[in-house]
Amino acid sequence: MAEGVRMRLAATTLDALDARELAGFYRRFLGWEVSEDEPDWVMLRAPGGGAGLSFQTERAYVRPVWPAGPGDPQMSMHLDIEVDD
Repeated sequence: MAEGVRMRLAATTLDALDARELAGFYRRFLGWEVSEDEPDWVMLRAPGGGAGLSFQTERAYVRPVWPAGPGDPQMSMHLDIEVDD
């Protein structure tokens, strides 16, 4: 990593069969506002700032099993890291 590059966690991103549907659930549950809304991508912002929640449509999505056993589909998510350059 280059000297002086600043990074911050922008969001945790969850895969979904329908990004808008899952984002709508969390928007109602948390009371957070939508900051980005695209056909396959929705981002919610925390009211006090900090990392948000993002949802992306994954065409090959398989619903996870909880608790997962051997061979069961696992939950899928990733962190979005924002850099200043």
